[in-house]
Amino acid sequence: MSTRAGASPRRLPRAALRARGLPRAGLIGVLLLAVFGGFASPAPTEAAFTDAEHGTSVALTAIVVPAPIIDTCLSQMLLLSLTLTPRVTITWHYPTAGYTGANARYFYYDTGLLRLVAVNLGSGVTTTGPSAGTYTSVFQGSLLAGLLAGEADVGLAAAHSSGWVSGVSMVHANYPLIAGTGTCTITNA
Repeated sequence: MSTRAGASPRRLPRAALRARGLPRAGLIGVLLLAVFGGFASPAPTEAAFTDAEHGTSVALTAIVVPAPIIDTCLSQMLLLSLTLTPRVTITWHYPTAGYTGANARYFYYDTGLLRLVAVNLGSGVTTTGPSAGTYTSVFQGSLLAGLLAGEADVGLAAAHSSGWVSGVSMVHANYPLIAGTGTCTITNA
């Protein structure tokens, strides 16, 4: 490379110098950080499995909410106040102690909705007892209306104070066309 007399040697543009020195400067910076503590080691913790504190355990128990057992069923079509009224009367008991009539949950099968529907006591259902451990429940009136010579399904379950509910024991009742007694089939849960 020749230069003119008195001329300075050719210089590289500043941008080229910066581009050439950038990787070198980055490497030097990383080395300096590593040497002087830029990469801090993890701080020690006090976690250990040898602590003097101990947890306590609580024994867990499972409950099984017993379904009421339906003993008898009577399906009737009654003439009340010149109106044919279907009625299902069931007698039932709990298989274990600790449950009362307040634990009972009542159901009927609504064919329009194709499912079991909960019924509150007093809304077409009455229960008496216990007499020697046996309750008597009567499903009637508007609850079973429109079932002339038809059929109905009613059910009974038990609720525990924890909120768990037993399976549903069912009765399938068939009514006669006019006043009289029909048939019913019991299926205990």
